[in-house]
Amino acid sequence: MTGPSDREPVLQLIEAVLDGGSWRTWDEPVPVTTRDPGYRADLERARERTGLDESVITGEGRIRGRRVAVVACEFRFLAGSIGVAAGERLVRAVERATAERLPLLAAPASGGTRMQEGTVAFVQMVKVTAAIAGHKAAGLPYLVYLRHPTTGGVLASWGSLGHLTAAEPGALIGFLGPRVHQALYGEEFPPGVQTAENLLAHGLVDAVLPARELPAVVADALDVLCDDTAGAAGTVPPPQSGPEAAGPAAGADGGPGTPAAPSPAGVPDGGAAPVSGGTTPPASPAGREPRRDPAAADGAPAPAVTEGPAGAGPGSPPPPSPPPPTRSGGHGAPGAPGCGPCSRRRAVRSRPSAGPAPASTTPGCCSRSPVSAAPRASSSATTGTTARRPRSGRAGCARPGAVCASPPNSGCRC
Repeated sequence: MTGPSDREPVLQLIEAVLDGGSWRTWDEPVPVTTRDPGYRADLERARERTGLDESVITGEGRIRGRRVAVVACEFRFLAGSIGVAAGERLVRAVERATAERLPLLAAPASGGTRMQEGTVAFVQMVKVTAAIAGHKAAGLPYLVYLRHPTTGGVLASWGSLGHLTAAEPGALIGFLGPRVHQALYGEEFPPGVQTAENLLAHGLVDAVLPARELPAVVADALDVLCDDTAGAAGTVPPPQSGPEAAGPAAGADGGPGTPAAPSPAGVPDGGAAPVSGGTTPPASPAGREPRRDPAAADGAPAPAVTEGPAGAGPGSPPPPSPPPPTRSGGHGAPGAPGCGPCSRRRAVRSRPSAGPAPASTTPGCCSRSPVSAAPRASSSATTGTTARRPRSGRAGCARPGAVCASPPNSGCRC
């Protein structure tokens, strides 16, 4: 197992892994603010011994020409322990890598959180973990190289989150160190358990390799994980056209994605009604679909009317009452006319020519419940439309005698 005397300093590791002359530090000087004289003396001795101001260094460089963000620990600085200053430095580096769309390489070598700072130091592990989770959620690679030793809260948090995790040969890796285990339980830890090779044999790490082989492995992994054409891991979705490009419809309360109330003309959500032949007219320049009068289906020309806000004043064209638009979702097949999402619970309002039809007390939703045939305030004489016909006896009708909201031969089971 690698001993403390031949442990490689972190700056030498960075020089061995990154392209020559590409290292750029992101760190700002950290002042010593503790009032504890003993802890202050420990920090000053660690700074003198390592030439660093904290146990963590962050920055960026290039591996085979690719920009990579790097965070690494220096074990000779108070056993690589993570205090408040080191934790804040890690969080800033991870967030900067996420903002600049850079893959992130971590090389921890630490005994865990810094005990001189107590609970507030332990909380830093939560903040670092959240930052790395956001980095991965953005579709960016996170690679980890566990060095000797990596234990405690560092292994339990950002040391165990990599898409790909490699380890230094012979490295001690575990949550409890051997001396802590012996102090707690009065017996030595079983030999060979907390080694990189044993973790590889049990599938806890993906590879065990020396630092000189790390650049080639990292470069190959990033070639797979990064999509250079899109600028990040993953692909860029193709641009949408038509009504989907305008985003989700605003709800009745103005919030996005909430079900909207029926428009005065009976067309849900301002959608365009199918015209003759079952086709949908193209979208208007304002991003909304035009609506045509049902008379156009019989051959009479009618100008397209762009959907306006509810409650348009006098002088606006009389609102038509065409069949419901083509939708996807709900219980019907994708694209089946009249089968909208069940959360809308939209009632069908019409007035049969022979008088008002009895209204059902159950709200309508596709084929799961009857639809309401309650008359609306504006009658057929006002809108110039004819009553919808019942589907009694029609083949495939779910409820013979019910008032159907969809056009004939539409394939929608009411």
